[in-house]
Order: sequence, then C-alpha cells, then structure tokens
Amino acid sequence: MIGKRPQAGRRAGRRPLHPCSHPSLHPSLHPSSHASAGPSSRSALRPALRPCFAAVASLVLALPAAPAAAGEAPAERSDVAWLQTIQEAARHLSYSGTIVYNHGDEVHTSTVVQGFDGVQTRERVHTLDGPPREFIRQGGEVQCLYPKLRRVVVEHGGPHAFPAFADMVPAEVLAHYELRRHGVGRVAGSPCAVIDLVPRDAMRYGYRLCVDPATGLRFEAQTVNDRHEVLEQMAFTNVRIGSVDPATLNPSWPTAGWTVERQQSEATELQAQGWSLTPPGGFHRLAEMVRHLGHSGAEHPRSALQAVYSDGLATVSVFIEPDAPASDDTEELQRHGSITAVSRRVGDARVTVVGEVPPTTAQSIAQSVVHVPQHP
Repeated sequence: MIGKRPQAGRRAGRRPLHPCSHPSLHPSLHPSSHASAGPSSRSALRPALRPCFAAVASLVLALPAAPAAAGEAPAERSDVAWLQTIQEAARHLSYSGTIVYNHGDEVHTSTVVQGFDGVQTRERVHTLDGPPREFIRQGGEVQCLYPKLRRVVVEHGGPHAFPAFADMVPAEVLAHYELRRHGVGRVAGSPCAVIDLVPRDAMRYGYRLCVDPATGLRFEAQTVNDRHEVLEQMAFTNVRIGSVDPATLNPSWPTAGWTVERQQSEATELQAQGWSLTPPGGFHRLAEMVRHLGHSGAEHPRSALQAVYSDGLATVSVFIEPDAPASDDTEELQRHGSITAVSRRVGDARVTVVGEVPPTTAQSIAQSVVHVPQHP
C-alpha cells in the first residue's frame, strides 16, 4: 500500500476488473428491469453503472510499441517512454498472478493469466470470491462465463483489464497530467518504480503507479483525489513475468450445451440521432453506438445511445435512453470510490453519465447534453 487506505463512498455500483462482474452485462438503465444487478435497487443510476464498465472501454486502442523505450534503462526513460512502456507491457507481455481490487468498501480477488505469442494476446481472468465467473479474451472477442447459469456472454472489443489503461496517447496524456517519479517501492515482493500522474486541472483524478522497472508492468495502481486519498486500488499480491502454459488460458469449465448470448450494438452518431454534448477538455471520443438493452429475446426490447470518451487514463460513458420510463426529474448523483454517476431527464429521455471522474466533471457532461430536433 503506497497511499492512504481507500475511502468508502456511497454505494453506486462497482467498477469490475473485467466485464464479468454480473451475468447481465448490459441491463436496462432502470432498476425495475434487473433489480439484482447491483447493490441499490432504489436508484435509477444503479443499473447504468454496471453496463458502463463493460462498455466504457469497449473500443480500447492498443498502443504501438516504442522501440527506443525498450532498450532504455529506467532512469533514462523520458516521460513519454515510461507511458509507452507501461502500456506495451500490459498488452504484449506474458504473465500470471493474483490481483486484489479495493474499491470503496469492497474487496475482490481474481487470478489472471495473459499469454502473448508474438502475434495475438490471450487472457483469462478467474474470480476467487462471489459467484463463480470467468472471462476469456482472444483477439477482439471476450467471452464471459457463468457456470451456475450455464451461460456465455460474448462481446467484441471488450475492455482490457488491469494492468492496461483504456486508451493512451502519451503526448496527449501528458498535456493533462504531470508525470512525477518517486523512487523505488515494493509490491508483491518485488521492487517497483513509483510514478505519480498528477492532474493539471480539477476535471480528473490523479494516479499513483508502482511499475516493474525492467518491463513496465504495473504491479499496483491507485486512483487518488485532490486530498491524496486513495479512492480505488488494484494490485498484484503475486506475479510471475514470462511464458505461461497455454492450458492455463483455457476455460475452467466445459461449455458445450451452454446458452450463448451475443451483445448487440451498432455504430451511430449522436448528432444524427438528434443529440449533442460537450466533453471536458482533453477527453476525446472513442465510440458512439446504439446499445440494445436487456437480454436477447426480451419481450419488450429497448435501446439506448451510448457515447464513450477518454483522456487516456479516465473513461466516461454517457447513456441516453429515449422514451425512458417516467421518474423524478430531479438530477441524481451517486459516488462509489472513484466512480461518479449522474442521471437527469432531458425531455422524455433519461441521460446517465458514469465514469472515473470527480462529481463536477460528470455533472458538467450531464448538463451539456441537449436534444437537437431534426428537421426534414
């Protein structure tokens, strides 16, 4: 542990290490349709949190390798080279270990195995607490396995788990964060380089990383607020870097005969759908899409627009559900660890903003969403 202990927040949902935190990956944005999906069935924000974290980084971009950084000694790396090395290690390094995730008042543990054969990365994450579940990534496809339900949920372009970032262009990140080095720490029995990414404005949180000096693999990552309190922490308790047995990348259970559900979405443009919003400075658009809510074959299928933005470290998702069920028009705000969720009505639509940003940032995004009537 590098910083102060994580602070408990209002229970607004949880940001999983992977998209398999719950069998309903993309439930309705309202609690009546899937009350079991989260800890608070009374809030209209609660279900929106869980789909967000499967979708927030759903179109993450792999960072190109940095040939110059690979041969540099840690002390000689530039700020850009450090960020390139960190992201390259997370995407193209073979390793295995156990990760503990501390978010607010919740602690979860998973084992992770990643193998890179020089062309393609494969990954398996297996949860060690709560209902058994697992996700398998191969190329651009992610399979979430739920043995008790005998069910597989398939997504394309799903989020990369810790220790990767969602999407990073180092030069752009450094325009909004200052990289500071703080000597050597120790995590999982190994020495690591301590690096802070300090925000240059109040629109985003800061990060403290403990990174393997040789490979750039993040052994620990903390999200901190402007009072240097730890809001979220992910860390290896043990880690082995190097080749992995290919058999350890296979599912833990035979899935023959299981129900397979494929998540459906189509690319779109908010403007073409009659909507507009203004993201904070430094946040660029990753995707705009139509998400089909609920399970396939639902009696009353509904859909929502989704826009995903990132500054390279933090990610924010905006959901717009037209013709949403009537509810209180009052703006709602919830926080849990590093996650903020804001929900408000715009006309007959429900707008929900969920992301790893301070409340003022989420509120500014929500307030910027406007409906622009389309004229023939």
